[in-house]
Amino acid sequence: MTDTELALEICREIRSAHKKICLPYKLEPGDPGLTDSKADGVPYFPKDEPWPKDANGTPLLFLAQINCAELTALPDFPHTGLLQFFIGSDDVWGMDFDDMTNTGGFRVFYWETVDPSVTKADAAAKQPPAPEEYGSPVCKPCRIVFQRPWEQGIPDGDFLFETLFVEKWNRRRPEKPLKTLWDFYSLFPKEERDYSIFEENPEGEDEGRGPNHQMDGFPFFTQSDPRTEKAEYEGFDTLLFQLDSDSLDRKDLVLWGDCGVGGFFISREDLKRRDFSRVLYNWDCC
Repeated sequence: MTDTELALEICREIRSAHKKICLPYKLEPGDPGLTDSKADGVPYFPKDEPWPKDANGTPLLFLAQINCAELTALPDFPHTGLLQFFIGSDDVWGMDFDDMTNTGGFRVFYWETVDPSVTKADAAAKQPPAPEEYGSPVCKPCRIVFQRPWEQGIPDGDFLFETLFVEKWNRRRPEKPLKTLWDFYSLFPKEERDYSIFEENPEGEDEGRGPNHQMDGFPFFTQSDPRTEKAEYEGFDTLLFQLDSDSLDRKDLVLWGDCGVGGFFISREDLKRRDFSRVLYNWDCC
């Protein structure tokens, strides 16, 4: 078996053994109801709760709300109540490059029960106007419309893929040990290197699925997985919510910088406990 054949076989083994249920969604411009799943717009907020602020006392931006009754396809996720995401209104939308778990610039809320007496007018009265300087990555209110769930194989960009591949390779090719995926290319002359060898459309993926809007499953990045940067980030093993840049009829619906993507990560155990106080927030762009 050639080195290339072995690499492809190992990739298939890894993807077959490491799969997750992914719940994709689409965005539809409109005026969602108060407790609907949505990006931007007016979120539900309890009467006795103050609007969230960042560490400097500046009101956060409402990013998205999920009606958890629509998440029954996802094990361990809440299936009742509302899940909400708020981000900063500064030039990096609240992300802390040195500590992506620092909630001084973002917040995640889970309301297990909803007060039916709260009206859209009540909630709108609490919501501060969006700042003019930077605004929100969401360009107009949209409904979040969930699509058919599918089983997603681990992509090469996931922080675990490299570790899994290197371990398997070194057991089967001890005479050609690797430390990173990149080392694999050095086994070949430059003119023979196939830099797409680790890329694969996971089996079951819908063709033309479009933007990477999803909950759970494996995340998408325009740069690299931030969980490779610090050992303490590796515990955030679950993609809680991902919102990608998107457009309709050449008009932006969502735009993270230069066509980027935003994601929130949580440990599976915290998710099971409904503890959303420890979340990793990251967005990157081209």
